[in-house]
Amino acid sequence: MQKWLENLRRNSFYRGKSLPALLFNIVFAELSLFVIGYLWFVQRTKIPLLSLFLTLTVLGLMTTAFVFRYRKSYVKKKAEARRKAAGEFIAEELKQLNKEEFQWQIMRLLLKLDGITDINCNGDILETTIEDKKAVIACHHAGLEKEISPRCLSAFLNQAKLSGYSYAIYITTGTYSEACKDLANKKGSLQVQLLDMEILLDIMEDAGMFPDDKTIDRIIDKEIFNRREKLQAVKKEILAPKRIRTYLGYSLFFFVLSRLFDRMSLYYLIVAAAFLALAVLTWFYNRKNPEKPEEQGLLLKKPVHKA
Repeated sequence: MQKWLENLRRNSFYRGKSLPALLFNIVFAELSLFVIGYLWFVQRTKIPLLSLFLTLTVLGLMTTAFVFRYRKSYVKKKAEARRKAAGEFIAEELKQLNKEEFQWQIMRLLLKLDGITDINCNGDILETTIEDKKAVIACHHAGLEKEISPRCLSAFLNQAKLSGYSYAIYITTGTYSEACKDLANKKGSLQVQLLDMEILLDIMEDAGMFPDDKTIDRIIDKEIFNRREKLQAVKKEILAPKRIRTYLGYSLFFFVLSRLFDRMSLYYLIVAAAFLALAVLTWFYNRKNPEKPEEQGLLLKKPVHKA
């Protein structure tokens, strides 16, 4: 039962909407199409039984087409949601690494790529061969979305040219400015490639460095739990006992406005009634679910006298 509920929550997460809302929309659309189709066929054929048969046939064909299309869309949404969850997890993990750990992860990634069998670590840069040509790779751990300085990139590229490298690759967890992209696009003997977090995640996914299915399930379950916690917090804030007076005050305010402005009286009365209903709902909710006072620990406790 627990596993079934977890799968149900994940499916709702992939769809982006709850199952009851989806079923309601489907039932409403089916009933509307049935009524419209049946009335149209009756008007055309004048035979109720034949009209019912034709309506059910057309509705069945349309439902089948919708199911196949929905299934295809659901599979695509599921794959995108799982990839996004895994990518955000890996990105967060990379941002938490220090400089040396990030460089080590890049080395692991490079060794999984075709054509790279040997990597030499030379301080802040990595040296390898790509297509039998010398390549230099800079690993820059930029922290939280830090933009790369064009001056820093230019110094790396100039040094790569002077050292006789054919390829220069700059890898960062940050972002590149237009000036950096212009530096990389300049024609010359040195081929330059800039890799940001998004491109890096794509390469890591192709190299099989993304989490396995069970880990992704746990990541999604955690995201679902966080969303539910946020919704509960919003619900608790809206239905807090202190809000009752506020809702009653707004209700009285709009009721007074309805008496003062005749043209907008109906609008103001509806708003006043809505706030009054919200106040009553909050009162009933807190009466049914009273808040438990939190026990606060005393810094100085009374001594316990032993008999």
